[in-house]
Amino acid sequence: MSFGSRRLLRPSWIISHIFVLALLVSTVNLGFWQLRRLEERKSNNAQIMETTSRESVSVNDLYLHDKDSYQNYVPVRAKGTFDENREVYLINRSRDAVPGVEVINSFALETDPVSHVVVNRGYLPYKIFNDGKSELWKPPSKMLELEGYIMLAFSDGKLRGNEINRIDINLLSAEWGVPLLPVYLQQNQQTMNDWPAQIKPPELTEGSHFSYAVQWFIFTLIGLVGYPLVLRRVIADDRLVA
Repeated sequence: MSFGSRRLLRPSWIISHIFVLALLVSTVNLGFWQLRRLEERKSNNAQIMETTSRESVSVNDLYLHDKDSYQNYVPVRAKGTFDENREVYLINRSRDAVPGVEVINSFALETDPVSHVVVNRGYLPYKIFNDGKSELWKPPSKMLELEGYIMLAFSDGKLRGNEINRIDINLLSAEWGVPLLPVYLQQNQQTMNDWPAQIKPPELTEGSHFSYAVQWFIFTLIGLVGYPLVLRRVIADDRLVA
């Protein structure tokens, strides 16, 4: 065994070998992780497309007969009236990079007895919201039939005044003093007012997962090719010195 080869077996170089090996294993795993994320994204997009293409059903029927199959983006209809006094604003929203809020109201369904559902009515830019002219986004007082999607609610929400950070059904039920359906309705139709603006449908893109995976695999290839070249250069330099 040459002097250069023996040098590569010294403790400092063994540590270097282990570090490079661990780095290569990590980059390979990160690449495959991004590919798994891509497949999950494709599967999720396909599910949303299939769900949103269904025939809309009455939210009353969904609630009464299909409680165990709640999922996001099920098309529904809901007939009833808005309660303008039960209104909060979902903060930290944006649209086309413009910050704003989303307007959340209680909606009394035309049922016997009356049931209430939370409705996300749409987006309101801060410029409009901060003007304080609430009549611009006041909900219609007449009975109407809404169209929208069922959305699963969140938990651990925080309510400060009339601003909430996530749609938490239990929190809103306690705040408004009425029992609420365990899901909320995301309205997808524009009512008589210009505001709030209708929420845009989700963008069903594949994201950057594939390009990230390619980058990680390129890093792996660089390591596989580059590190042996470095070792060969070290051995060659040691031979010249010897």
